[in-house]
Amino acid sequence: MALGQTECQSIAVSTPFPAAKLGDWHAVAQGVHVLVAEPAGVNLALVVGSDRAVVVDAGSSPAQGRALRAAVGSVTDRPLAAVVATHWHHDHAFGLAGFAGVETIAHESVRPRLASAAAAEEADRLGFAATELALPTRELALAAALDLGGGRRVEVVHLGRGHTDGDLVLVVPDADLVLAGDLVESAGPPSYGADSWAHEWPATLDGLIGLMTATTRAVPGHGSPVDREFVFEQRGRVAAVSGEISRLAGLGVSAEQAESRGTWALPFDAVRPGLDTALAQVRSGPRRPTLPLA
Repeated sequence: MALGQTECQSIAVSTPFPAAKLGDWHAVAQGVHVLVAEPAGVNLALVVGSDRAVVVDAGSSPAQGRALRAAVGSVTDRPLAAVVATHWHHDHAFGLAGFAGVETIAHESVRPRLASAAAAEEADRLGFAATELALPTRELALAAALDLGGGRRVEVVHLGRGHTDGDLVLVVPDADLVLAGDLVESAGPPSYGADSWAHEWPATLDGLIGLMTATTRAVPGHGSPVDREFVFEQRGRVAAVSGEISRLAGLGVSAEQAESRGTWALPFDAVRPGLDTALAQVRSGPRRPTLPLA
């Protein structure tokens, strides 16, 4: 059974968000557990050391975050050292409010994202007030390490922009495991949005691949754990999408024409939400230098 289903970046609902639709914990390595939170099918993780534990991603609402916090107690009595949000999207960060009194960590781009009109609109769609959202208490630019005791540490690193501008990856060296957020997907294709960086995503995945060996497994934001070969293959598809967008932009093809005019290495429906942004990124990029006329 897959650990997660496909991501839904925007869920229109007419009733309040279900508070506690959490699956059972599954061990993916010694002391590393993952459960799936619905309706987004998102993987939420718990890394346990001898002294402390870390939660990775917090669920889709303050109520779901509180339910997740309670669920941690069914696995360990170790205190939480931190909760890390791999990026700002609702299914990963809107549950941070459920962890009052615990340090919450995210990339430095996440606070303004969670305080934005877009986040407020998303909260409204999910059935709660934007004022219930909590901002991360600690901002991260590049990297940090969390000592959980017993020789276990978790390394948190921003390898670059891709799915969003604030993607974080967590490495658990002693478990030979990485938690990749939505930089990698196995329940469906990678998900592009208006906040994605399609042309930087391949290089960010290069950094992730560089952290992996032939035996390392990666837990994606949605879906079952994958190996280095899977990530490498997905990186190739993401790079092909970037190249095709650049080609079409050079031909002056519009987003509305792109499906029929392009050859797509990923399902077009996954790319289309981020296509306008990706085309604009090409057209606003550095101009090719020209020789002076005189």
